[in-house]
Amino acid sequence: MNEFDTLVPNFPRAKDRWPLAPTLSNHYKAVAASYEGGGHGLITTVKSFIECVCLTILGEFGKPMPSSEPSTTELLVAALDVLGLQNSPGANKLGKLLSAHNKLADALSEIRNESCPVAHGKDGFLDTLTNNERRAFLLTADTILAILLSAHDGTEPDLQHTREPYDRFLHLHERLDRAVTVESAVEDYEDRQILVLTLRIGSLREGVSLRVEPSRLLYAMDRTAYVDFLDSSATEAPAEVVAAPVFEYTSTELRRAPEPDIPNAEVVPSYEGVLSPLKRALGEYLKSLDLSPTEVSPTANLRDSVLTAAEPHLGLDWASRETLLAGMKVALRRTLIQFGIDHKRADQSAAHLVSWLKIQTIGLTATGPN
Repeated sequence: MNEFDTLVPNFPRAKDRWPLAPTLSNHYKAVAASYEGGGHGLITTVKSFIECVCLTILGEFGKPMPSSEPSTTELLVAALDVLGLQNSPGANKLGKLLSAHNKLADALSEIRNESCPVAHGKDGFLDTLTNNERRAFLLTADTILAILLSAHDGTEPDLQHTREPYDRFLHLHERLDRAVTVESAVEDYEDRQILVLTLRIGSLREGVSLRVEPSRLLYAMDRTAYVDFLDSSATEAPAEVVAAPVFEYTSTELRRAPEPDIPNAEVVPSYEGVLSPLKRALGEYLKSLDLSPTEVSPTANLRDSVLTAAEPHLGLDWASRETLLAGMKVALRRTLIQFGIDHKRADQSAAHLVSWLKIQTIGLTATGPN
């Protein structure tokens, strides 16, 4: 992790939360480059990043901008509003906190207009910011992002608009996959073939038919296979079709590796560790999985036991290391079984939890094996 990500972890956390939002990724690169380059334009890029995060959150719920040319404060208030944090000044302690951050957002605009060398064509009275000024400014913005991201944890965005990755909603995908029936066929179209998938469910008997070219399917689902087929297409003639292939839908899951040696699951009453910031969001996610655990003891806590089981398997680049992923899944499955969840359901839910943790732990300090 570089110095910028270490100093302000909520910047990369916001960028990685929505990997399908290219504008947000570009704004992140601009902020990091500005900081590493000595601070020139830092105020402008940070302000734009916060506004982009607010707009992304509004888009997650299909909400429009509060006005045609909203200020940073207006965007911040609108984003917090859709996340359930009403901005009612003086109503409660949270209202006071939000009011303070709204004022900080206004301060970003004022400082930008006054001192930023690239703002509104004005010459800044400082070409660069000192290290202390840069850090204080970034930490203020990082706090605003922390509030936005923490409020966003545990919410269910509008699935028609969300830019969150597929793995974020595995619990919904599993329900859909069990309920939908799939029929497949191949149609000849001019000098090529097209795969036709017809999906049906009880209340939608007519179903939906999708026509997909081989190139589009490979490009979207397996880019490596696309390149392999593309290379072969330059030297090989099209194969003669003997029979229409059968398209079988299978859900993607972690490749099965030899089950590592994992200590017995530990059932705990509470957890305090690097994953503690995820407690509230994990509690909501466990509810969505509808696990119906049994009571092991009066003090046993499923949420905290899951975090306890997961932490030893975190490490450098753990989310891309199969051995650590497999070990975490085994540990989580054993923990769920300890709470009376049957083996098949525990295995499915453990896979969901691993995928959920891969997303939610972005920005948290990794511990455990390296």
